[in-house]
Amino acid sequence: MHFLVSGISASGKSTFCRWLEEKKGFLHLDVETDGELDRHRLAAAWNSLFGAGASAFAFLAALEKFKRPVAIDWGFPPEYLDTVRKLSEGGVMLWWFAADWSVARRNFEQRGYPHVQDFDVQIRKIQAALPDINALFRSHVVYALPSTGIYTPPDKIWESMLDTLAESNGKR
Repeated sequence: MHFLVSGISASGKSTFCRWLEEKKGFLHLDVETDGELDRHRLAAAWNSLFGAGASAFAFLAALEKFKRPVAIDWGFPPEYLDTVRKLSEGGVMLWWFAADWSVARRNFEQRGYPHVQDFDVQIRKIQAALPDINALFRSHVVYALPSTGIYTPPDKIWESMLDTLAESNGKR
């Protein structure tokens, strides 16, 4: 089972994906890190996800070479929601990392990113697309950064994900 971990910038996605790699045996694939796709020889397969008539087949087939689950770390621009849908239809489990927007913005700024305006633009796009995002991710929402400013620990996020899956399968 492969995961797509998406959501608000500075919500803890990468930290959680690194934890999945260290503690649960996933491969952490941060598709926004320069050279990451090339390093894993996935750039062409990833690029095949985009464009008219594209499908997730080539990318998902390429992930199978790793012989372990993959956590795809991608805070996608909402204009790529159709690509996320293709991944979901291909069997990738989607997880949205929600955050208090003002706290996430402050964390984004403290990380020293040069253009906090990029965060603001992304948030406006997410706000506009939120009904579609919610429809696609459904109950797979993790509240990773609440207004307290204290990130939810990765093991607690994992437990919450397992609980959500159990509830979805009627096992609770």
